[in-house]
Amino acid sequence: MGNSASQNNFNAQHYQQNSGLSIKEVEGIKNVFDSLDPKDGLIQTGTLRKLYRDSYDAPQLNNKIGDRETLTFDQFFDLMKTDMLEKKRQFPGVDFDDGINENVQCFFCHPQRQHS
Repeated sequence: MGNSASQNNFNAQHYQQNSGLSIKEVEGIKNVFDSLDPKDGLIQTGTLRKLYRDSYDAPQLNNKIGDRETLTFDQFFDLMKTDMLEKKRQFPGVDFDDGINENVQCFFCHPQRQHS
């Protein structure tokens, strides 16, 4: 898998296999990565840290990123996959793939929609 692949070439099924995530959740992670303006398949961790700086998850994210200045999509996916799986265990009633593309900077904080 090329980390600089465009959304059109992105194979969500590859990442979904054995991940514990749905295809929509994998696509949501890819959308977040793309929103961080990757250059040559890399995002700057400073941009990611800024987005999370006031969040409950900031210390955990900073610890996981460590001293890396950039992340490939694969590294970002592993980081977000772990975070998402933890949240799915903590909050089993939350639908993480419903409307995930509406606000990619608020990956885990969009409100659960009421289904009629």
